[in-house]
Amino acid sequence: MLRLIVLVLLLLNVGVYARGQGWLLAYGWGPTPQREPQRLAQQIHPEALLIEPGAAALAPGVPVVPPVPTPAGSASASSAPQLASEPKTATSGPQTTACWQVADIETTQADTLRALLRLNFPEGAWVLDELGLPERWMVYMGKFPNPDELAKKREQLTELKLAFSVITSAAWGPGVSLGVFSSQEGANTAFQELTRRGVRSARVVRERPSSQRYRLRLPSISPADQPALEKIKAALPGKPLEICPSLAAAQ
Repeated sequence: MLRLIVLVLLLLNVGVYARGQGWLLAYGWGPTPQREPQRLAQQIHPEALLIEPGAAALAPGVPVVPPVPTPAGSASASSAPQLASEPKTATSGPQTTACWQVADIETTQADTLRALLRLNFPEGAWVLDELGLPERWMVYMGKFPNPDELAKKREQLTELKLAFSVITSAAWGPGVSLGVFSSQEGANTAFQELTRRGVRSARVVRERPSSQRYRLRLPSISPADQPALEKIKAALPGKPLEICPSLAAAQ
């Protein structure tokens, strides 16, 4: 019985091996072939290609003209106009402009400035605004005859713990300001409070009377307008032109 089982297993192994080798395909028993003949039929055979010469080469009697080399001198001459035209394209773009202004122009200066502006700038290129400056009042101490008296008064005010500022202008210096106010009533109220705190030699003065002032605004000045702008600067000595506040904040 055992011999029979061994013989059957041996025959099965031989049959599987014969099937794997394809020996039994003639009897319809064998592995499935992994082939795709339709793909082979679609392949392009390079040995079947034939490269034909162009029509110009086949045409009889047509001479072949070799390319003419370009001289170095002619190449540089042809590139010269292009190089010369580059600066023109650089300056053809829009010119940048800037907004300038000057304030605190007096009435007498404004009359002269209007005539100068009309001669050098078109209408709409400048704006001369009228600004009214109100009067201003101050609680004041001075003028002191010498720096020692000023230093002594500063020490006294420091001991009283009072806020003050030293004035050096020609109109009020050397002196001390204990506050600046837009009305006389406000200055008088501050003076009474300072008197209660020990201040003795102060007084209320009108620092500045009400006056009329002007502000010049040039919203669009280009580099071509610089000569005219220099004339405006010369007509306003001591009053420098400044960048308009909105543009200065953006920078």
